[in-house]
Amino acid sequence: MKTTILRAALILLLLASTAFGASQKITCRVTGKTMDKCCCEMKDGKFYCKLTKKTYEQCCCDMK
Repeated sequence: MKTTILRAALILLLLASTAFGASQKITCRVTGKTMDKCCCEMKDGKFYCKLTKKTYEQCCCDMK
């Protein structure tokens, strides 16, 4: 159940980032890098940041 909620949250974040287009940027809270789309993906029920190559309980991205 927890995994399903986390996956749904990630999907909503990805859809929201594409819906706002290029005007919305996403920033990784760990590295501080700004991107067009989220750097996280689901791996074993946790968020895996491709930039830091670490897993987190919550997505490390913020929309700006």
